[in-house]
Amino acid sequence: MNAEFGTNYLVTHAVPRDPIYSLAAFQHAFANGFRAVTGRTGHNMLDYSIPLLPLIIHPIGNSLAPSVLPPGDTSGTLDGGRILADHSYLANQALWDEWFLSGISPDNATARPQRQVAADFLNGGASLPVARYRPAADPSESADLLSLWFGDGNPTATAHLLTAVALRVDGLFNVNSTSVEAWKAVLGALREQPVVTRDGGGSESITSNETGTTPVAGMITSENLIAPGEGNVDVKEPGQWVGRRTLSDEPINSLSEALVREIRKRGPFLSLADFINRRPGSDPELSASGAVQSALDSPQAGINNAYNQGDRAVPSEVAARFPFPEAEAGAAAYGASGIIKQADILTPIAPILAVRSDSFLIRAYGESFVNGRVAASAWCEAVVERQPMFISPENTSTSTAEKLNDTNRRFGRRFEVISFRWLNPKEI
Repeated sequence: MNAEFGTNYLVTHAVPRDPIYSLAAFQHAFANGFRAVTGRTGHNMLDYSIPLLPLIIHPIGNSLAPSVLPPGDTSGTLDGGRILADHSYLANQALWDEWFLSGISPDNATARPQRQVAADFLNGGASLPVARYRPAADPSESADLLSLWFGDGNPTATAHLLTAVALRVDGLFNVNSTSVEAWKAVLGALREQPVVTRDGGGSESITSNETGTTPVAGMITSENLIAPGEGNVDVKEPGQWVGRRTLSDEPINSLSEALVREIRKRGPFLSLADFINRRPGSDPELSASGAVQSALDSPQAGINNAYNQGDRAVPSEVAARFPFPEAEAGAAAYGASGIIKQADILTPIAPILAVRSDSFLIRAYGESFVNGRVAASAWCEAVVERQPMFISPENTSTSTAEKLNDTNRRFGRRFEVISFRWLNPKEI
């Protein structure tokens, strides 16, 4: 672009000024990998790092395959020995099923220090930023927990290992769901919610959204310009570089339908990383991107159609030069704020996603026979819930897998019956 037809700045990253509460918000971190090497300069030996190629933006939470690697690979080497890595795949694999953000952090809005935020939450006086998080411990245990977490006032070295056991989540959403209506409810949860925008000078303000629209919360503080997503978007349209996207009810419905199609193709997912990542292998469609990104880019959903086709797409002759042409195809302007990425969709919902439930409804049926005939029948129903404690008390709830005894390694966590009732035949 040039001064006459281009734009003199664009928005690509966010620098958070407050604590963040979603792993997908880490897409703005520089998370490309490095290789440590030792080299010689004159008579001196130097330790330094070489970045693994290709260098990409927004790796965490996104899932686009690097076109310089074959579709079945997540790492490799160039001629000359430079290491190649699928940064998104490897980062997601390491993070999504091992870490979460509790929200027990300093609250700048109310000037509460971190320990006070924890105390207010455990005592029932205030919720955490993720409102569905609930204290699992009895309030009488809060003093002991605070001592384990903060000691003399500062977080202890093991506090991050002891947090999850004290939290419950009210209503996790299973990503294996194939209900379009359920996904519509989740993806449209921010419908008509205000967002923070800024003007050209950098001043920020709270901006309302139009009736019936859902803001795309990729954490970037954009200008108050709506980026177009349909039709032919001229490269001189400023909204696509510095603006934001919103989705009306119809695109939310189309995206939900497309996502359910992807889940049926790829599921069941056994981990969150499995849901978020692409599927390396021989199938170019599954290998190119994860379920959410594939749904966003599908022609049926049409969310990114304005950027994925025509002269806005990477020319086919250019894509053909790469080991994985299908991964190079698509939007040439990928990363622009007008293009909705997988991590943008995941940012507001990541804290409530799971691949299984911890609560189960179990029904049982029994019969009594007399002289070979059914004399009586009975139906019952129980709600059971997985607890943090293991079957054998020999291990604590925070014990790592390698430290478990044989009983707990085999049977895992304890289940408790939360409710039980007999059923009327008409309820069956």
